[in-house]
Amino acid sequence: MGVRALRNERLGSALSWALRSKDASFATFLADRFLSEYSSKGGFSSLDLLDNLGTAMVLSDRLTFLGKYREFHRLHEEREFKSAANLLLQLLTNRMAPKKFWLTLLTDALPLLESEEVIFSTQQTYELMNCLEDISLSFRSSTYLHGDTADDAQLKPTKGQQEVEKQKLDLIRLALARNLARAILTEGSLE
Repeated sequence: MGVRALRNERLGSALSWALRSKDASFATFLADRFLSEYSSKGGFSSLDLLDNLGTAMVLSDRLTFLGKYREFHRLHEEREFKSAANLLLQLLTNRMAPKKFWLTLLTDALPLLESEEVIFSTQQTYELMNCLEDISLSFRSSTYLHGDTADDAQLKPTKGQQEVEKQKLDLIRLALARNLARAILTEGSLE
């Protein structure tokens, strides 16, 4: 039933069947499809299901990441910026997020980094900078965005995509530097 739902492009229904059958590999595959959908469309389908995964998310690591990532978006929508920032940082520093998704996570951090209020502390900003450095060092390698399957011509990024990704890295680097300066000033004035 889950495979049939997947063939009909009903990811939520397919995930529901995977959870019922406790099929970890299918749930992981579907979580990856949800993440790919988010990357291409900028949003999630089946929000009710994702918002109510509960303990079922421990079926697979990728499903756990998907549930926590959706929680980050929910916290951000509810304007709970500190909690959202802490969760985003946790997803990155605990290596819960797949590395190919780190750039997306850091891009999601941009509004938090550029907000009027300093949301990320100095230490947290350094941790985000470390994640950015990991991406920058592996950016040219085939394992960053495309895993070991980068030999497949369909998955290789075009020159335009590579340029956009480099611009994102530069923008994130600038936002992190600004946030670090503001966090140092804020923390220094509190002492």
